[in-house]
Amino acid sequence: ETQKEQLAGQYKAKTVMFQTTLFLLAWYSLTTTLFQAVQSDVFLSDCKSFFHDAASFLQTFIGWTIDAGQSVAQISTKIPNPFIAGMVYWLFLILVVGICVAGTGILAILIEIKVIELYKKNCWDVITLLMILTSTAVIIYFGEAIKKALSVNLLLLFVLSQGVYLGIRCYLKNRLGTKQYW
Repeated sequence: ETQKEQLAGQYKAKTVMFQTTLFLLAWYSLTTTLFQAVQSDVFLSDCKSFFHDAASFLQTFIGWTIDAGQSVAQISTKIPNPFIAGMVYWLFLILVVGICVAGTGILAILIEIKVIELYKKNCWDVITLLMILTSTAVIIYFGEAIKKALSVNLLLLFVLSQGVYLGIRCYLKNRLGTKQYW
């Protein structure tokens, strides 16, 4: 019994040491890759472009939402009292815009939660960590060559590669059952 407890303690100590080493390796890899990313003009310009396009899409979406709210609020023009018509107009505008923005926000949060659940269920392991670090390093270090071959945003390419990876892992896990072959 004492030997069993000693072995369990040794196993736990080795597991903690392995996890600590893995964490430090991941941290080192990530920081050196990010430092390289900061020095890469191609990757930085693609990051700026990616977030600029995302902000532009959000502005367009909010513009459409406000237009829809104003269209619905035009119902208030049929009210003869200008004070009540003004209150109804703003009430409908705020209601429609609020519902659209809140609904979209909730939908985005639910999608994010689902993706996190899929990662935790199917991909929460060392292989995924290595895949993320490797794909990040490849995209950053070979960014100029990739841009010459494909005219695609590097950050978008990274996100798409992670989506494909997640899909393949989910498919394999469901196809092969619960056995882990890696």
